[in-house]
Amino acid sequence: MASIVAISRQFGSGGAWVGRAVAQQLGFQDREILAAAASELKVQAADLEPMEERTASIWERIGTLFALGAPDTPFIPPTLPSVTESRLFEVEQEVIKSVAAHGNAVLVGRGAAHILQESSDVLRVFLHAPLQNRITLAMTEYGFTDRAEAEAVVRDSDGARANFVKTLTRKNWCDATLYDVTLDTSVVGLERAVDILVDLVRRPPASPLPPLVPRTAADRDAK
Repeated sequence: MASIVAISRQFGSGGAWVGRAVAQQLGFQDREILAAAASELKVQAADLEPMEERTASIWERIGTLFALGAPDTPFIPPTLPSVTESRLFEVEQEVIKSVAAHGNAVLVGRGAAHILQESSDVLRVFLHAPLQNRITLAMTEYGFTDRAEAEAVVRDSDGARANFVKTLTRKNWCDATLYDVTLDTSVVGLERAVDILVDLVRRPPASPLPPLVPRTAADRDAK
């Protein structure tokens, strides 16, 4: 039984919802890595959001969108704390490894699936969905009224997260070999995705495949 579920996800694939639901069903902690890192750095988590996984433009777009609802109160991007991206990443790695050492937790994003790639008791998950489905979900979750704006946010996130994982692994973010299981949430649905992951965590580890013995034409004929 895996003691850590590390979920990497495309923006708009429902990863945060799935992570919370999996944690609730398993009785695991749904650990907020950013909040823990902010506490360690003695800053507010909200101040670090624009630096998360190199996605500043995403949060600026969302912040601008919300500001449109109050035209007499113009949106002013928050002042970034005196924390570098490298320092934030360093602290988040420490938090992730500390959580993994204690077990029984679900980690969403922050490169946890890759930072813990050498750990044997981690279920590494990648959640994805077609672009148009994710745009629709982003419009619902964040209140976008302009589909083009929602698409720009989704594409920005895809690019930022791909670059982030490339830095960690030197591999393509969407490479299925980086994960134990990948799920298209537009096909299986969010609730079914939760059921699948919970079942995989609770199920005993699979036995290794037996070695394949090369067979010749003579072997086949003898049989």
